Amino acid sequence: MKRITISDVAAQAGVSKSTVSHALSGKRPISAATRERIQQAIDALGYQPNPVAQRLAGGRTKTIGYVFPLYAPQIAGLEMKFIASTANEINLANYAFMLLTHPADDVDNLRRFASSGLVDGFILMQVRLEDARVQFLQQAGIPFVLVGRCADNFGLTYVDIDLAHAMTECLTHLTELGHHTIAYLHQDAGDFGFMYRAQREFLSACEEKNVTSFAYPSKLSYESGADAMSALLQQHPEATAVITWNNTVAWGAIDVAQANGRSIPHDLSIISYGHSSLPYASRIPLTVVDIHPEQLAATAARLLLNKLEGDQDDSQVLLESTLIVRESTAVCPNGLSK
Repeated sequence: MKRITISDVAAQAGVSKSTVSHALSGKRPISAATRERIQQAIDALGYQPNPVAQRLAGGRTKTIGYVFPLYAPQIAGLEMKFIASTANEINLANYAFMLLTHPADDVDNLRRFASSGLVDGFILMQVRLEDARVQFLQQAGIPFVLVGRCADNFGLTYVDIDLAHAMTECLTHLTELGHHTIAYLHQDAGDFGFMYRAQREFLSACEEKNVTSFAYPSKLSYESGADAMSALLQQHPEATAVITWNNTVAWGAIDVAQANGRSIPHDLSIISYGHSSLPYASRIPLTVVDIHPEQLAATAARLLLNKLEGDQDDSQVLLESTLIVRESTAVCPNGLSK
């Protein structure tokens, strides 16, 4: 079957190829009557513009790339909230959504995809303090928005969680319950912005509230959470509360604590960042830091859509999390005094 080309559309509409091109790209004004005639020809012939050709010609593909590196074998509730909310906001604006899951340090993959001309811009997740993807997109002049922050954010557009507020809420809740020896099982993931800022704000909040603090690294797995809790109990059994950076880590930690005779929350209080849809998440209703992934995702999508529609404002948005108190935190077993 013969491929319908822009020449066929021009012949059908009785106009030049350049007029059809201008009508498709919107780069030059076309009269309403001519535009309608071109659209009728497109509909009659079933013409589909080539997205790569459009991009190379300076046009738009109306497609956004969502770069979300996935480090676990399953997609849990938190990831699905980010993905679904981003896709919904983009689709409402009549843009298409394309999910890319290659690792955050794989800039070559991003470069190859960007050069294909299939997307107009990118939303980047899992942002590093020094992120090669950011440097590439800046140099290439491709619009993008970050969910997270780098070390130097001058001229960057991002949306992120206010981790100072989040950690202060956690420490305030725990100290009001009498806890003054608190550990943080933090992300063990190189120079990710979330990891760096969360650990920094944890230590800052502990210092402000005169809390003895411990920090242990943990990867995104049940086993790593279990190992981190085991090390904590062996080295600092006096700890009465633990904050974990992820629900999966929390459940590994909880199982080890219980296996060592610690009752949750009577002997050890637990707070975790985020929600989970994993099967074991219903055993103990966790006190959690809700980072509002739907709001983060929708805000990032709107910021990028604004850029693509000509808004040059380099917005930098910090959103506040919410501490949801459930059944995994309780009064310190040592009482309300240090």
